[in-house]
Amino acid sequence: MRRKFLAHEIMLLAAFLVLSIVPDNLFAAEKAVHVLVIANTAEEPYKQAIEGFEEQLSLQLQARFTELILSLAINKSASVLAAIKDNNPDLIYTVGAESAELAMQSTLNIPIVSTLILNKNLFSGAKNITGVTLTYPLAIQLQWLKKFFPGQRKVAILYNPAENDKMIEDLRISAEQVGLDLVSIPVSTPKQLPYALEQLASNVEILLAIPDEIVMSPKTAKEVLLASFRNRVPLIGISDNWVKSGALYALSWDYEDLGKQSAFQAGKILKGSSIQNVVPEYPRKLTYTINMKIAEHMNVEISETLLKNAKMIFN
Repeated sequence: MRRKFLAHEIMLLAAFLVLSIVPDNLFAAEKAVHVLVIANTAEEPYKQAIEGFEEQLSLQLQARFTELILSLAINKSASVLAAIKDNNPDLIYTVGAESAELAMQSTLNIPIVSTLILNKNLFSGAKNITGVTLTYPLAIQLQWLKKFFPGQRKVAILYNPAENDKMIEDLRISAEQVGLDLVSIPVSTPKQLPYALEQLASNVEILLAIPDEIVMSPKTAKEVLLASFRNRVPLIGISDNWVKSGALYALSWDYEDLGKQSAFQAGKILKGSSIQNVVPEYPRKLTYTINMKIAEHMNVEISETLLKNAKMIFN
Protein backbone atom coordinates (compact mmCIF):
# COMPACT_ATOMS: atom_id res chain seq x y z
CA MET A 1 0.00 0.00 0.00
CA ARG A 2 2.83 2.37 0.89
CA ARG A 3 4.44 1.86 -2.55
CA LYS A 4 1.15 2.51 -4.31
CA PHE A 5 0.66 5.69 -2.27
CA LEU A 6 4.17 6.93 -3.13
CA ALA A 7 3.63 6.17 -6.82
CA HIS A 8 0.40 8.16 -6.75
CA GLU A 9 2.19 11.10 -5.10
CA ILE A 10 4.93 10.99 -7.71
CA MET A 11 2.38 11.07 -10.54
CA LEU A 12 0.61 14.07 -9.01
CA LEU A 13 3.92 15.87 -8.52
CA ALA A 14 4.93 15.21 -12.13
CA ALA A 15 1.61 16.52 -13.39
CA PHE A 16 2.01 19.66 -11.28
CA LEU A 17 5.49 20.27 -12.64
CA VAL A 18 4.27 19.87 -16.24
CA LEU A 19 1.45 22.33 -15.67
CA SER A 20 3.78 24.79 -13.98
CA ILE A 21 6.00 25.07 -17.05
CA VAL A 22 3.20 25.37 -19.65
CA PRO A 23 3.28 28.91 -21.09
CA ASP A 24 0.56 31.20 -19.78
CA ASN A 25 -0.52 32.09 -23.31
CA LEU A 26 -1.66 28.51 -23.91
CA PHE A 27 -4.47 29.05 -21.44
CA ALA A 28 -4.99 32.62 -22.56
CA ALA A 29 -5.77 31.27 -26.03
CA GLU A 30 -8.73 29.43 -24.57
CA LYS A 31 -10.27 32.67 -23.31
CA ALA A 32 -13.17 33.82 -25.44
CA VAL A 33 -12.48 36.87 -27.59
CA HIS A 34 -15.20 39.51 -27.86
CA VAL A 35 -16.14 40.79 -31.32
CA LEU A 36 -18.42 43.77 -31.90
CA VAL A 37 -20.37 43.31 -35.14
CA ILE A 38 -21.71 46.51 -36.75
CA ALA A 39 -23.90 46.31 -39.86
CA ASN A 40 -25.64 48.99 -41.93
CA THR A 41 -28.91 47.06 -41.99
CA ALA A 42 -30.42 43.65 -41.25
CA GLU A 43 -31.15 42.97 -44.93
CA GLU A 44 -30.40 39.50 -46.27
CA PRO A 45 -26.91 40.13 -47.76
CA TYR A 46 -25.77 41.66 -44.46
CA LYS A 47 -27.27 38.78 -42.47
CA GLN A 48 -25.48 36.25 -44.65
CA ALA A 49 -22.14 38.04 -44.26
CA ILE A 50 -22.58 38.12 -40.47
CA GLU A 51 -23.62 34.47 -40.25
CA GLY A 52 -20.66 33.38 -42.38
CA PHE A 53 -18.26 35.43 -40.26
CA GLU A 54 -19.52 34.23 -36.88
CA GLU A 55 -19.67 30.60 -37.98
CA GLN A 56 -16.15 30.58 -39.42
CA LEU A 57 -14.53 32.54 -36.60
CA SER A 58 -16.13 30.23 -34.01
CA LEU A 59 -14.40 27.30 -35.72
CA GLN A 60 -11.02 28.99 -35.25
CA LEU A 61 -11.25 30.14 -31.64
CA GLN A 62 -13.66 30.68 -28.78
CA ALA A 63 -15.59 33.86 -29.51
CA ARG A 64 -18.64 35.76 -28.38
CA PHE A 65 -20.39 38.43 -30.42
CA THR A 66 -22.33 41.63 -29.81
CA GLU A 67 -24.32 42.92 -32.78
CA LEU A 68 -25.33 46.50 -33.60
CA ILE A 69 -27.63 47.26 -36.56
CA LEU A 70 -27.27 50.91 -37.57
CA SER A 71 -30.65 51.18 -39.30
CA LEU A 72 -32.28 50.57 -35.92
CA ALA A 73 -30.24 53.25 -34.12
CA ILE A 74 -31.58 56.77 -33.54
CA ASN A 75 -28.12 58.32 -33.36
CA LYS A 76 -25.75 56.09 -35.31
CA SER A 77 -22.48 57.73 -34.32
CA ALA A 78 -23.39 57.82 -30.63
CA SER A 79 -24.56 54.20 -30.77
CA VAL A 80 -21.23 53.04 -32.21
CA LEU A 81 -19.26 54.97 -29.60
CA ALA A 82 -21.41 53.57 -26.79
CA ALA A 83 -21.12 49.99 -28.11
CA ILE A 84 -17.34 50.25 -28.22
CA LYS A 85 -17.14 51.78 -24.75
CA ASP A 86 -19.57 49.31 -23.15
CA ASN A 87 -18.12 46.17 -24.73
CA ASN A 88 -14.42 47.00 -25.09
CA PRO A 89 -14.17 44.46 -27.96
CA ASP A 90 -10.99 42.72 -29.07
CA LEU A 91 -12.00 43.31 -32.69
CA ILE A 92 -14.75 45.07 -34.66
CA TYR A 93 -16.35 43.45 -37.71
CA THR A 94 -18.24 45.92 -39.90
CA VAL A 95 -20.61 45.12 -42.77
CA GLY A 96 -21.09 48.05 -45.13
CA ALA A 97 -19.25 51.31 -45.81
CA GLU A 98 -21.23 53.40 -43.32
CA SER A 99 -20.46 50.97 -40.50
CA ALA A 100 -16.78 50.92 -41.42
CA GLU A 101 -16.52 54.71 -41.54
CA LEU A 102 -18.23 55.15 -38.15
CA ALA A 103 -16.00 52.51 -36.59
CA MET A 104 -12.91 54.21 -38.00
CA GLN A 105 -14.06 57.52 -36.54
CA SER A 106 -14.69 55.94 -33.15
CA THR A 107 -11.42 54.08 -32.52
CA LEU A 108 -7.82 54.21 -33.65
CA ASN A 109 -6.64 51.21 -31.64
CA ILE A 110 -9.15 48.38 -31.96
CA PRO A 111 -8.61 46.36 -35.17
CA ILE A 112 -11.45 46.58 -37.70
CA VAL A 113 -12.22 43.94 -40.33
CA SER A 114 -14.79 45.09 -42.88
CA THR A 115 -16.67 43.84 -45.92
CA LEU A 116 -19.42 44.91 -48.33
CA ILE A 117 -17.17 47.83 -49.29
CA LEU A 118 -17.29 48.97 -52.92
CA ASN A 119 -14.68 51.73 -52.60
CA LYS A 120 -11.44 49.94 -51.80
CA ASN A 121 -9.79 53.31 -51.03
CA LEU A 122 -11.63 53.20 -47.70
CA PHE A 123 -9.08 50.67 -46.47
CA SER A 124 -6.34 53.29 -46.72
CA GLY A 125 -8.28 55.67 -44.45
CA ALA A 126 -6.82 54.32 -41.21
CA LYS A 127 -4.06 52.02 -39.95
CA ASN A 128 -6.41 49.80 -37.96
CA ILE A 129 -8.67 48.55 -40.78
CA THR A 130 -8.53 45.72 -43.29
CA GLY A 131 -11.10 43.46 -44.89
CA VAL A 132 -12.61 42.15 -48.12
CA THR A 133 -13.63 44.64 -50.80
CA LEU A 134 -16.52 44.03 -53.20
CA THR A 135 -14.49 45.07 -56.24
CA TYR A 136 -12.61 42.64 -58.47
CA PRO A 137 -9.25 43.30 -60.16
CA LEU A 138 -9.59 45.15 -63.46
CA ALA A 139 -8.06 42.23 -65.35
CA ILE A 140 -10.74 39.90 -63.99
CA GLN A 141 -13.55 42.30 -64.94
CA LEU A 142 -12.26 42.55 -68.50
CA GLN A 143 -11.83 38.79 -68.81
CA TRP A 144 -15.51 38.36 -67.98
CA LEU A 145 -16.49 41.16 -70.34
CA LYS A 146 -14.79 39.21 -73.15
CA LYS A 147 -16.75 36.08 -72.17
CA PHE A 148 -20.05 37.93 -72.50
CA PHE A 149 -19.01 39.95 -75.58
CA PRO A 150 -16.40 37.94 -77.52
CA GLY A 151 -16.91 39.96 -80.71
CA GLN A 152 -17.10 43.54 -79.39
CA ARG A 153 -14.21 45.99 -78.95
CA LYS A 154 -15.47 49.51 -78.14
CA VAL A 155 -16.02 49.85 -74.39
CA ALA A 156 -17.10 53.19 -72.92
CA ILE A 157 -16.57 54.17 -69.33
CA LEU A 158 -17.92 57.27 -67.57
CA TYR A 159 -15.78 58.49 -64.68
CA ASN A 160 -15.01 61.38 -62.39
CA PRO A 161 -11.31 62.32 -62.94
CA ALA A 162 -10.87 63.49 -59.35
CA GLU A 163 -11.89 60.07 -58.05
CA ASN A 164 -10.90 57.56 -60.72
CA ASP A 165 -8.20 59.05 -62.94
CA LYS A 166 -5.61 56.47 -61.85
CA MET A 167 -8.07 53.60 -62.34
CA ILE A 168 -8.72 54.72 -65.91
CA GLU A 169 -5.00 54.65 -66.68
CA ASP A 170 -4.74 51.10 -65.35
CA LEU A 171 -7.93 50.06 -67.12
CA ARG A 172 -6.68 51.35 -70.45
CA ILE A 173 -3.55 49.21 -70.18
CA SER A 174 -5.55 46.12 -69.18
CA ALA A 175 -8.04 46.72 -72.01
CA GLU A 176 -5.28 46.87 -74.63
CA GLN A 177 -3.88 43.58 -73.37
CA VAL A 178 -7.17 41.76 -74.09
CA GLY A 179 -7.90 43.52 -77.38
CA LEU A 180 -10.44 46.12 -76.22
CA ASP A 181 -10.60 49.81 -77.15
CA LEU A 182 -11.44 51.96 -74.13
CA VAL A 183 -13.47 55.11 -74.72
CA SER A 184 -13.06 57.10 -71.50
CA ILE A 185 -15.58 59.91 -70.94
CA PRO A 186 -14.79 62.28 -68.05
CA VAL A 187 -17.69 63.60 -65.96
CA SER A 188 -16.54 66.07 -63.32
CA THR A 189 -19.99 67.19 -62.13
CA PRO A 190 -23.53 65.74 -62.29
CA LYS A 191 -24.46 68.53 -64.74
CA GLN A 192 -22.05 67.06 -67.29
CA LEU A 193 -23.66 63.62 -67.17
CA PRO A 194 -26.43 64.20 -69.79
CA TYR A 195 -23.87 65.34 -72.39
CA ALA A 196 -21.64 62.36 -71.58
CA LEU A 197 -24.53 59.95 -72.00
CA GLU A 198 -25.32 61.41 -75.44
CA GLN A 199 -22.00 59.97 -76.62
CA LEU A 200 -23.39 56.46 -76.19
CA ALA A 201 -25.36 56.96 -79.41
CA SER A 202 -22.24 56.71 -81.58
CA ASN A 203 -19.23 54.43 -81.84
CA VAL A 204 -19.76 52.64 -78.51
CA GLU A 205 -20.74 48.98 -78.08
CA ILE A 206 -20.62 48.44 -74.30
CA LEU A 207 -20.82 50.68 -71.22
CA LEU A 208 -18.76 49.51 -68.25
CA ALA A 209 -19.72 50.89 -64.84
CA ILE A 210 -17.19 51.36 -62.05
CA PRO A 211 -17.80 52.63 -58.51
CA ASP A 212 -17.90 56.41 -58.84
CA GLU A 213 -19.66 58.86 -56.54
CA ILE A 214 -20.41 61.34 -59.34
CA VAL A 215 -21.37 59.07 -62.24
CA MET A 216 -22.59 55.76 -60.78
CA SER A 217 -24.58 56.61 -57.67
CA PRO A 218 -28.17 56.04 -56.53
CA LYS A 219 -28.94 59.58 -57.72
CA THR A 220 -27.69 58.98 -61.27
CA ALA A 221 -28.66 55.31 -61.70
CA LYS A 222 -32.00 55.96 -63.40
CA GLU A 223 -30.48 58.39 -65.91
CA VAL A 224 -27.60 56.04 -66.80
CA LEU A 225 -29.85 52.98 -67.12
CA LEU A 226 -32.34 54.85 -69.31
CA ALA A 227 -29.59 56.05 -71.65
CA SER A 228 -28.24 52.50 -71.90
CA PHE A 229 -31.71 51.16 -72.73
CA ARG A 230 -32.59 53.82 -75.32
CA ASN A 231 -29.27 53.56 -77.14
CA ARG A 232 -29.20 49.75 -76.91
CA VAL A 233 -25.73 49.90 -75.36
CA PRO A 234 -25.50 47.11 -72.76
CA LEU A 235 -24.46 48.32 -69.32
CA ILE A 236 -22.20 46.14 -67.19
CA GLY A 237 -23.43 46.98 -63.72
CA ILE A 238 -21.82 47.32 -60.32
CA SER A 239 -24.08 45.03 -58.32
CA ASP A 240 -27.12 42.74 -58.37
CA ASN A 241 -29.41 45.73 -57.84
CA TRP A 242 -28.08 47.40 -60.98
CA VAL A 243 -28.82 44.24 -62.97
CA LYS A 244 -32.30 44.00 -61.49
CA SER A 245 -32.89 47.63 -62.54
CA GLY A 246 -31.66 47.26 -66.11
CA ALA A 247 -27.95 46.46 -66.46
CA LEU A 248 -27.20 43.43 -68.63
CA TYR A 249 -24.99 41.68 -66.10
CA ALA A 250 -22.72 42.33 -63.15
CA LEU A 251 -20.06 40.41 -61.31
CA SER A 252 -21.44 39.52 -57.93
CA TRP A 253 -20.59 37.89 -54.61
CA ASP A 254 -21.38 35.04 -52.28
CA TYR A 255 -22.21 37.08 -49.18
CA GLU A 256 -21.82 34.21 -46.73
CA ASP A 257 -18.38 33.46 -48.17
CA LEU A 258 -17.40 37.13 -47.84
CA GLY A 259 -18.11 36.73 -44.13
CA LYS A 260 -16.05 33.55 -43.93
CA GLN A 261 -13.17 35.15 -45.79
CA SER A 262 -13.29 38.10 -43.38
CA ALA A 263 -13.27 35.65 -40.46
CA PHE A 264 -9.96 34.18 -41.59
CA GLN A 265 -8.49 37.69 -41.55
CA ALA A 266 -9.95 38.34 -38.10
CA GLY A 267 -8.59 35.04 -36.83
CA LYS A 268 -5.06 35.97 -37.86
CA ILE A 269 -5.32 39.30 -36.03
CA LEU A 270 -6.87 37.81 -32.88
CA LYS A 271 -4.11 35.20 -32.78
CA GLY A 272 -1.43 37.87 -32.74
CA SER A 273 -0.73 39.03 -36.30
CA SER A 274 -0.35 42.77 -36.83
CA ILE A 275 -3.27 44.22 -38.80
CA GLN A 276 -0.73 45.88 -41.10
CA ASN A 277 0.31 42.38 -42.17
CA VAL A 278 -3.29 41.34 -42.95
CA VAL A 279 -3.84 43.18 -46.23
CA PRO A 280 -7.25 43.90 -47.82
CA GLU A 281 -8.38 41.17 -50.19
CA TYR A 282 -10.59 40.76 -53.25
CA PRO A 283 -13.52 38.32 -52.98
CA ARG A 284 -12.26 34.77 -53.40
CA LYS A 285 -15.54 33.41 -54.82
CA LEU A 286 -16.79 35.12 -57.99
CA THR A 287 -20.41 34.92 -59.14
CA TYR A 288 -22.55 36.99 -61.52
CA THR A 289 -26.15 37.91 -62.26
CA ILE A 290 -27.86 38.40 -65.65
CA ASN A 291 -30.92 40.33 -66.84
CA MET A 292 -32.47 38.33 -69.72
CA LYS A 293 -35.08 40.99 -70.56
CA ILE A 294 -32.28 43.44 -71.29
CA ALA A 295 -30.37 40.81 -73.28
CA GLU A 296 -33.43 40.24 -75.49
CA HIS A 297 -34.04 43.98 -75.91
CA MET A 298 -30.46 44.54 -77.03
CA ASN A 299 -30.21 41.34 -79.11
CA VAL A 300 -27.34 40.04 -77.01
CA GLU A 301 -26.83 36.29 -77.17
CA ILE A 302 -25.60 34.76 -73.92
CA SER A 303 -24.07 31.30 -74.02
CA GLU A 304 -25.73 28.38 -72.29
CA THR A 305 -22.66 27.96 -70.09
CA LEU A 306 -22.92 31.52 -68.78
CA LEU A 307 -26.65 31.13 -68.17
CA LYS A 308 -26.17 27.80 -66.40
CA ASN A 309 -23.54 29.13 -63.98
CA ALA A 310 -25.21 32.45 -63.13
CA LYS A 311 -26.04 33.09 -59.48
CA MET A 312 -29.31 34.73 -60.47
CA ILE A 313 -31.19 35.51 -63.68
CA PHE A 314 -33.79 38.28 -63.87
CA ASN A 315 -36.48 37.58 -66.47
